[in-house]
Amino acid sequence: MSHGLPLASAYAIEKFCELDAAVAEATPRVRDHADDEAIHDLRVAIRRLRTMLKMTRSLFGRWHSDVVRHAFATVMRATGELRDEEVLEQTLAEATDDPSFSRWVKARSAREKNLRHAVVTHIEHGELYRARLLLKAMLVFHVDPKLDMDLSRFSRRAVEKARRNVEKRRDVEITDVVGLHELRIAYKELRYAIELLAEALPLDARALLEPSTVFQKRLGEIHDVDTAILTVTRARNLKIQVKGSALLALQQAREKRVTKYLRELDPLGSAAREASASEKGELQKLQKKETDQQPGDPKTHQA
Repeated sequence: MSHGLPLASAYAIEKFCELDAAVAEATPRVRDHADDEAIHDLRVAIRRLRTMLKMTRSLFGRWHSDVVRHAFATVMRATGELRDEEVLEQTLAEATDDPSFSRWVKARSAREKNLRHAVVTHIEHGELYRARLLLKAMLVFHVDPKLDMDLSRFSRRAVEKARRNVEKRRDVEITDVVGLHELRIAYKELRYAIELLAEALPLDARALLEPSTVFQKRLGEIHDVDTAILTVTRARNLKIQVKGSALLALQQAREKRVTKYLRELDPLGSAAREASASEKGELQKLQKKETDQQPGDPKTHQA
């Protein structure tokens, strides 16, 4: 075995135990409303665990892995909806200071409370406990030696697969809301794959972690404002004028976030575009000046 690394299955089992412990630690904190970070910690632990299950399908079996992933999905979805609502309220609050809009945003707080209660209900009904039991049952069975492989080889394959998934989606149009959301998820899966397998990866693969984290964050910022735009667009109890003002502010916020994303995606291209725009502006000023000084111009005669 190269570099003294374990087999992929042994490493995966160790990681699953760590992630399961993280889920177990965050669960009572969420149930008891112990702290503001509890929901976030639980969500991250489950997402990482589900990413690991997806990557190790070839080791533990596609069917068994998918059954366990599905068992965690309900609570994962509930925590996601709660997180989205929390961010949505922050984004909407910055859209406009119109009193009627502020009252509308405040009225949505009831939805956040209901979503938080739903997460706790899933936990109290034992859904996370059953999902964790399924995970432990899957890990009891030995992995077929024919399916197992060197950890470094497995890690490179997993990260390369996640990287190709990102590359396949990178050319999405900036106006494609769904496409950008899917690209964000692809970046997130690449980031988690690198973080979970980092110690077995070569430097070039680990170097992808920073850009993956940055682009996931930038696309997340765009997604947040896209969700806000959709929510306001669908709102039935907002006056047209108020809705229009809020949508305009949100669209401007989106343009700023898109510009930031594109600048980091292609810094040289962004610099060239900005320089070109500046040169174009200077050229237009020069042309206007020359036109103003043409014979027959009243200003020229006066001079």
